[in-house]
Amino acid sequence: MASNESLKTFKHSDKETDTLLKDIEKLNVDSSYYLTVLAGEDNSAKKAFFKKVKQKLGDQLEVIDMREIVSADEDESYEHIDEMIASLGSKKYVWLSHGDVLDGVYTGYSSSVRRYATPQEKYLIRHITSSEKVYFLSLEDRHTVTNFLRRHTQTLITFDYPSSFLGKLKQITLNGSSFSSTRQAVT
Repeated sequence: MASNESLKTFKHSDKETDTLLKDIEKLNVDSSYYLTVLAGEDNSAKKAFFKKVKQKLGDQLEVIDMREIVSADEDESYEHIDEMIASLGSKKYVWLSHGDVLDGVYTGYSSSVRRYATPQEKYLIRHITSSEKVYFLSLEDRHTVTNFLRRHTQTLITFDYPSSFLGKLKQITLNGSSFSSTRQAVT
């Protein structure tokens, strides 16, 4: 499996984030697409980023809640994804919130720490890559970024809380499964 060598990864606080926002309208997606994945639990920083994107793009930005599109039923999800893509029409910019519903699971009966793309995720990415639009996919957990998703993403922006000793206690991992703590991170 080849990785996406053009994948740019940076933190939400890096200056590259502002550069991306400044140049977002200059992206040429004729016969192409542009996918930015926003991964991490720092929702206040993500909301601030969304506000900047919304302010920059205004009515050109279509916001879609993926919880209304994707379900455990593959055929139903495919139908909803088709309807969503058709409803976008000429909109060039699309914000997909709650992308964690696409999340694959760890492989069963092993201590694997690798997640795999679900059929719904693969179907959505296939539609994204065949469109001429700019997509933002928001994920709550940065660990849900699968290798499949990385291969099709141009920019990955992480939204992690500032690190501290107590902040490292935020997540517990056991045999490849994650159990998030409800405890607030110390900033």
